[in-house]
Amino acid sequence: MSSLPRTSLQIDVEARYAMMDEKKRKRMQSNRESAKRSRLKREKRLKDLVTEIAMLKQQIVENNKVYNDLTQRTQLLLSETDSLNYEKMQLVEYLNSLSSVFMSSRLQQTGCLSNQPWQVDGPKQPSITTGMSMS
Repeated sequence: MSSLPRTSLQIDVEARYAMMDEKKRKRMQSNRESAKRSRLKREKRLKDLVTEIAMLKQQIVENNKVYNDLTQRTQLLLSETDSLNYEKMQLVEYLNSLSSVFMSSRLQQTGCLSNQPWQVDGPKQPSITTGMSMS
């Protein structure tokens, strides 16, 4: 196989192709490295999101437990409040009944409706005044 002598133009063209091939090779290598960095970054982000999801799910479970506990305690307190209000109403009725009995008894004994034994309902006695003045 014989080869023809190459001209300087052919040598320039070959050199340009070689230079273009080198640039292309470098660009491809740079693209591969960039793609690898992007994959690693995406994998890390995905791993971080999976971890965050697991933490949030655990937090939801804990918050649901707290919510259920508070709901139960609230129901107990409401029930206790109802019971205490009912007991209060019964005690008020009992107190009113005792007061009524006491007043009836007091009226029968003294003829006085007042709660103070020294006060007597009835005619007032005239006050006695002396001629001396206290000024």
